[in-house]
Amino acid sequence: MFTKKSFLIKQKVISVLLLFSIFAFGGIIYTFRASSIIDARHIKLVEYSEKVEIEVFNGRIEMDNFLMQRDSLSFNGISKSFNEADSYLIKLAGIAEETKYTIPESNQMFGQKLMETKASVKRLDQLIKSGRYLKEQRVDSTMLRAYLNFNKIFTEYENALQIYINESNSRLKKNIFFLLVAIFVILLLSLILIARLMDSLVKAERQILSNTMDVEQRERKRIAMDLHDGLGAILSSVGMYSKILEKELIENKPASEKLKHITNLSNQALLVVGEVINNLNPSILNRYNIVESLEKLCVKINSIGEMNIEFDSSKFIGEMTKSTEVMLYRISGELLNNSLKHANANKASIHLSRQKGRVILSYKDNGIGFDMSKLSIHGNDKMGLSNIVERVESIGGQCILQTSPGEGFRMNIEFNKLNR
Repeated sequence: MFTKKSFLIKQKVISVLLLFSIFAFGGIIYTFRASSIIDARHIKLVEYSEKVEIEVFNGRIEMDNFLMQRDSLSFNGISKSFNEADSYLIKLAGIAEETKYTIPESNQMFGQKLMETKASVKRLDQLIKSGRYLKEQRVDSTMLRAYLNFNKIFTEYENALQIYINESNSRLKKNIFFLLVAIFVILLLSLILIARLMDSLVKAERQILSNTMDVEQRERKRIAMDLHDGLGAILSSVGMYSKILEKELIENKPASEKLKHITNLSNQALLVVGEVINNLNPSILNRYNIVESLEKLCVKINSIGEMNIEFDSSKFIGEMTKSTEVMLYRISGELLNNSLKHANANKASIHLSRQKGRVILSYKDNGIGFDMSKLSIHGNDKMGLSNIVERVESIGGQCILQTSPGEGFRMNIEFNKLNR
């Protein structure tokens, strides 16, 4: 069930990342396409506008040439120039029609000035083609006013075009800004969602580990009971019958010596089985809590006389899961064993506390210490520290080690949310 849940969470994370990627990619494509279209449109507007102005003034030049030289080719050039100007105005009107819903206000003013420009050009074309100025071979005040009016209107048209382009660019920038804000918001929401999904995944994995540890602890307890009730009982019987036979054969010294040897071996085997049983399932934890068990462990080692151990649990309250108690008890035993066998320490301390919901086990000795870098580089872990770290991290805890040659050894182990 937990494996399926973990798979579903990973699927959701991938789906969120995929949807965000599609949205972001779509936004980038939209921005690039919209920018390209608007830039191309603006280029055409400026290009056609300049061509209208050029063609009108070309018509004026051709008209002057015709009046001065009476050249029919020049008259054809006049007509051609104004026809070209009209065709460019039609194209401009088409572009304005395409964008009339994009920027209503500036587009309306641009369209109005465009129509006025078109009417002004048409007025000039009509005056020239009427023939009056061609017959009189001069340009009177009416024609001059028409040209001046065209210049004025075209200047206003260019201003309107510039306003239209500026507002169009401004609108595009606003759209890009809102798109970026939307992408940022979606990214933020995606990260929050992914964080929650990952938190659920971590919780699911921790639950799996917790259940695994519970199953392991139950299995250890079962194996320990089987050893105690099975092999332990058999070895006890062997020792008992050896003692009986030893009494019956007390006059037969060779046989008596062999039976004593068998009795000693059975006693040693019982001790080994007892140690195995205790490692599998510390019996002391079945009768006492973690604090009392650690106290008795320290008293037991202090009684040997090789090392003085200080134990402090004054800042610890509450309970832990049985599997965690077993882990802490075993870790404490391993650390004390390391201090005795490897560190040559004569003093050590164990502090068990709870701070802000976190259970903290602090261990310190005054031994010879060691070089952490060499230990990690060569993988030389005779003291089983890597196993301790792996076991702690497997249930969401963390370890902090501090040591150097001649400076002793320190280890802080922290667990979170270990209340039953």
